[in-house]
Amino acid sequence: MQTVLASTLSNMRVMSTDGQELGTLHNVTFHTAGGSLNQLVIETDAQNLFGKQQDGDGYVRLPAELIESLRDHLIIRPPDEYLG
Repeated sequence: MQTVLASTLSNMRVMSTDGQELGTLHNVTFHTAGGSLNQLVIETDAQNLFGKQQDGDGYVRLPAELIESLRDHLIIRPPDEYLG
C-alpha cells in the first residue's frame, strides 16, 4: 500500500467496494509498537456497518485491513464474516 499522511485522510468519504457510501473517516488508530494502522473510525448515519454497531459517540470502528484502495475516497471491502 502507498504511504499516505494521516492528515490527508481527515474527513475523507468512505465507500464500500460495491459503491455504497458508508460515511466519513473521522479518525484512524495505530498500533503504537510498529506504527501500523489498526482501526478506521467512521462517522455514519447508519446504526451499524457490516454488523459493527455505532459506539456511544456515533462512530463505527472497522479494522484497517478492510482498506482496498485510496483515491478521492477510501474504499473498503466487507469483512469475510459479513459475507458469510
